[in-house]
Amino acid sequence: MPKKIKVLLAASEVSPLAQTGGLAEVAGSLPLALSELGAECSVIMPAYGQALKKGGWEDTGLDLSCGEGAYKTDFRLLKARLSKDVPVYMVHHDPYFNRAGLYEQDKEPYPDNPSRFAFFSKAVIAALPHLDGGVPDVVIGNDWQTGLVMPYLRELGPGAPKGLFIIHNQGFLGIAPATAKAEIGLPDSYFGVDGLEYYGSISFLKAGIVYSDSLVTVSPTYAKEIQTPEFGNGLDGLLREHSYKLHGILNGVDTVTWNPATDPHLPHDYSPDDMSGKRRCKEAFLTYADLPVKPDLPLFVMVSRLTTQKGVSLLIEAAADIFNLGVRLAVLGTGDPWFQDQLLAIAKEHPEDMWLKLDYNVPLSHQIIAAADFVLVPSMYEPCGLTQLFAFRYGSIPVVRATGGLNDTVRDFAGRNPEGRWDSGFKFAAFNQKALFRAVRRATELYQRKDDFHHMSRSNMLEDFSWKTSAMAYLNLILGLTGARA
Repeated sequence: MPKKIKVLLAASEVSPLAQTGGLAEVAGSLPLALSELGAECSVIMPAYGQALKKGGWEDTGLDLSCGEGAYKTDFRLLKARLSKDVPVYMVHHDPYFNRAGLYEQDKEPYPDNPSRFAFFSKAVIAALPHLDGGVPDVVIGNDWQTGLVMPYLRELGPGAPKGLFIIHNQGFLGIAPATAKAEIGLPDSYFGVDGLEYYGSISFLKAGIVYSDSLVTVSPTYAKEIQTPEFGNGLDGLLREHSYKLHGILNGVDTVTWNPATDPHLPHDYSPDDMSGKRRCKEAFLTYADLPVKPDLPLFVMVSRLTTQKGVSLLIEAAADIFNLGVRLAVLGTGDPWFQDQLLAIAKEHPEDMWLKLDYNVPLSHQIIAAADFVLVPSMYEPCGLTQLFAFRYGSIPVVRATGGLNDTVRDFAGRNPEGRWDSGFKFAAFNQKALFRAVRRATELYQRKDDFHHMSRSNMLEDFSWKTSAMAYLNLILGLTGARA
């Protein structure tokens, strides 16, 4: 690149500062990968209470404001770091962000979420001139919480940063009432059917789709799926209209955080050259879970939000048949109370076969994926999915529904493929418990063929889903937007 391209990534959560899911993983990893490729990257996020409690941040001394009239709001700009080269700016305004949760409390979304993230999007724009290195060339928005950043950039006029918008999950539209027009503060021309209007309301996600200069979603298959009525959530026609700028780029994996050779959360480390530690991780987890230690029985795990999207209903409906195969099941996650109750009842009925913990626990998620023989990801839809990529890193074998990024990253098992690589998992197409059960049964049959199972497990650890390839695809889009050349 003749000059360093300046990129600002705006996100509502960023790992390791504040996280509820995969968005934070991407927001914490993509800027680092772009920086390694030569871009000058920074990140901006809300200053949540949990982020401030982690420490390691500094006060820039900048008091800024955004919005007009009754909606003018003051904030302080703080700064932390993802690395020495990648600063993270935090928008500090306690009334909006110093709360128990990021988006909800006791499973109930905060009713003022539209106001909170309309303010955050305005604050991103207000902060642009005050970033180290000056105004960026490109601003990357992520999901509905930053959708309004895209039209706000348009309002800056000629010479404004270009806007690249990433859809991580088309299922979350960011709906605000039509009465929010005044608070959003855009001219009336933005609120028509070709703009923010969504069936009489306002969609922040739609704002990002319409007014971005380039649009990305997180897998090639999902880029096609969201242009269909089944997955478009009423925006499939709009996405077809904007398909000329829509790209599907797979997420990558943070190979430093997810590395079984150095993972501080694991009781034993291991690598493709010596996988004995994986067996010991399984034994340690079974002991921790108070399940009989019988290495001849395969361990299936599910680490997930317990929601309809994640296919939890399929596991509940198929559980009895799955246990008849002579397997162990471990589930870690939290979510819908009905799903939690159903899983608790199944665990109570099968105390020697199933372990359940209703929690979001990062260290334990590492330990469970390392212990697993197979990782279940039976999602109704999955834009990209990171769990199956974590499974690869840890020599576990994913059992997934063939949708979105799961379809793009997992090769259905048929042995060694023509390229000489082992296929990497088990896929099923129909969204029902019988299809899930058949995939689990195929996996248990492989487990009995120990040599094949170990070859596949080791081969999975050699799969490369690092951020390098994905970040290069993003960089090429960024260079195209700015007219620069690598």
